[in-house]
Amino acid sequence: MRPVKITVDQIAKLIKAQLIGAGNAEITGVSPFESVSPNQITFAANEKLLEQIGSCKAAAVIVKKQVQSPVPLLVVDNVERALIETLKQFMPPLEKSQPGIHKSAVIDEGASIDPTASIGPLAYIRKGVKIGAGTVIGAGCKIGQDTTIGTNCKLDDNVVVYHNCTIGNYCFIYANSTIGATGFGYYFIDGQHRLIPHIGGVIIEDCVEIGANTCVDRAKFGNTVIGAGTKIDNLVQIAHNVVTGKCCLIAAQVGISGSSKLGNGVVLAGQVGLKDHINIGDMTQIGAQAGVISDIAPNQQIVGSPAIDSKEFFRHLIMTQKLPEMSKQLKQLLKKVQQLESRTL
Repeated sequence: MRPVKITVDQIAKLIKAQLIGAGNAEITGVSPFESVSPNQITFAANEKLLEQIGSCKAAAVIVKKQVQSPVPLLVVDNVERALIETLKQFMPPLEKSQPGIHKSAVIDEGASIDPTASIGPLAYIRKGVKIGAGTVIGAGCKIGQDTTIGTNCKLDDNVVVYHNCTIGNYCFIYANSTIGATGFGYYFIDGQHRLIPHIGGVIIEDCVEIGANTCVDRAKFGNTVIGAGTKIDNLVQIAHNVVTGKCCLIAAQVGISGSSKLGNGVVLAGQVGLKDHINIGDMTQIGAQAGVISDIAPNQQIVGSPAIDSKEFFRHLIMTQKLPEMSKQLKQLLKKVQQLESRTL
C-alpha cells in the first residue's frame, strides 16, 4: 500500500483546527492514545486522556481544549468529527468500481440499470429490477424480481436482496447480508408447524447502513421498514413487520421480534432482544444483553433482563452485592434471638 505523506499543519487545515505547537512533522498514520508512536496522530476526547497528555509520544493530539502538552495540539470543537476527517486521509487507495456490467453477470430481460451503475462479477439481476445512478452491486450479489435500488448505493459482495424490496438512496449494505427473506411465522395445524405466507416487502429508506451477515425479513403483509439514517451492525436479526424510526443505532447480535416498532433515535446495544409487538419510544437507549418484554416510553435508559430503568437496575445490583453480608448478619441475629428465647423458658 502506498504510504500517505501528510504534515501536522496540513491535517490542522483539513479539520479546521487551531494548531498549538510545531506543524512540520510528517504523519504516517492514526493510532489510539495508549499505543501511539512519534510519527502518528492520536486524539484525546475525554478528561482522563487529557490528564495523561504529558506522557504522550504522538506527533500531534486532537483535543477539545488547550492544555499543557509536550507535543503539538490540534484544538477543535468536536474531536469525533475531526477524527473522522483525519482517518479519511489514511484510508487505503482501493480500486474504485467502474460503471458498467461485468461480462460474467447475468441480467434478466426487463431489468433497468442506470448506465452509471456498476454490476460486479457473477451478480444476478432478475427481471423488473431497477438500479439507480452511481449504485455499485458487488460480486456474487443476487437481486430479486421487481426490487428497486436507488442512487449511489453500495452492496458489498454476496448480498442477497429478495423480490419486491425497495432500497432508497445512499444506502450501504455490507457483505453476505440478506434483505427480504421470508419471516419466521408459523401456525401449529394438524400436528405440525405450517409456514405462514409472507406476501409483504421490505423498505429501506435513504442513508441506511446495514452490517455484514445481517438479516432483514420481509413482512407478512405490508412492509418491514428501516427508517432513514439508521445504522445497523453485523449479525443483527430484524424480523417481519418491524418498523424502525429514523437515525436508530442497532449494535451487533441484536434480535428484534416481529411487528415491534422503534421510535426515532433509539439505541440498542449489543445482544439486546425485543419481544414481538412492542413499542420503543423515541431516543430511548437500551443497554447490552437487555431483554425487553413490554413497551418502553420515550427518552428512557433501560438495562437488564427483564429490562428495567437503569437507576432501578443498579439499585437492585447494589442490594444483590450486599446479600452475603446481610445473610451473615441475619444468621447472627437469629442466633441471638434463639439464645434470648432459651433463657426465658
